[in-house]
This record gives sequence, C-alpha cells and structure tokens, in this order.
Amino acid sequence: MKLSINIKYILITAVAVVSSFFFHELAHLVAGELLGYPMKMTLNSTFLAEGEYANPWHQQLVSAAGPIFTIVISFVFFYIIRKTNNTYLYPFLFFGFYMRFMAMIISIIHPNDEARISAWLGLGYWILPLLVCFTLLFLIIKISKEQKYTIKFNLINYLLTSVFVAGVVLTDQYIFK
Repeated sequence: MKLSINIKYILITAVAVVSSFFFHELAHLVAGELLGYPMKMTLNSTFLAEGEYANPWHQQLVSAAGPIFTIVISFVFFYIIRKTNNTYLYPFLFFGFYMRFMAMIISIIHPNDEARISAWLGLGYWILPLLVCFTLLFLIIKISKEQKYTIKFNLINYLLTSVFVAGVVLTDQYIFK
C-alpha cells in the first residue's frame, strides 16, 4: 500500500484516537466494577462513583487495566500490520505509544497509571512508564522500518494524533464534566 495521508486516513486516525481513549477507560471501569466498586467514566478518566478502594491493590489493579489493554491492543495491531501491510491500521498502533508517552509526561505533574503502580511497587515513578514507552516505541520503530514508514509520515501521524487528542481532552473537560 502506498503511503499517503488522505481523508480516509485522517478519519481512521480520529477513530483510532477516540476508540482507544474509550476502550482504555472502559478497561479501568470494568476492572473496578468487577472488584465491586461503582465506577464512573468519561472519555479521558475513570473514577470511583463514591467512597474509596477497600484495598490498595484494588486501586493498582484498576490503574493497570487501562495500560494493559492499550499494550495488548498495540501488539495486536503490530502483528496485523505485519501480516497485512495495511497502513490504514497504523494509527491504532501509533496512538498506543502516543497515549502512554503523554501519560508518562503528565506524570511529572500528576502521576498517571504506570507511575502510580511503579511507585506503589517501590520502583519509583519512572521505571514502569519508561518500560511501557520503550516497548511501544520499539514496535513503532520496527514496523516503520519494515513497512518503510518515513520520519515525515510519523511526524504527520504525531500532528494528526495531537489534534484529535486535543479534541478529546477539550470535549471531556467541557462537555462530560
């Protein structure tokens, strides 16, 4: 498939961003509900509807559910792209890395999923976020080399993804809260 950014690719990128946010947060919600907690969810957050977690490991399990889902989906799309050479699926892989990288950056101010878990395990705030980001970056680099995705193509993906992430975050901030 020829590398090109067309309207179809842009729309698929939008779908990748919105659906990835949704299912990442849904994984948190399902984990919390399975543990017996009433949960609430928006496009960019999941939280207890009331009360506190009965056990610290419950909070860590709920925190882990979203990133685990994102990592698994990233590997799934990595292997599908390898088998099919379908460039239109790349935004789903790319966004997995983008999402976890931005979560790591945000952890400088407010510890995010992996940072909270890493600190709870006594590893400091950065070990798990760095492991996750380097793993997902490895998938991006490997598939980019195999599929001959250029730096320019990846930069365009970064810009498109950034625009759609801004849309999700602003929508979540002003409409769902």
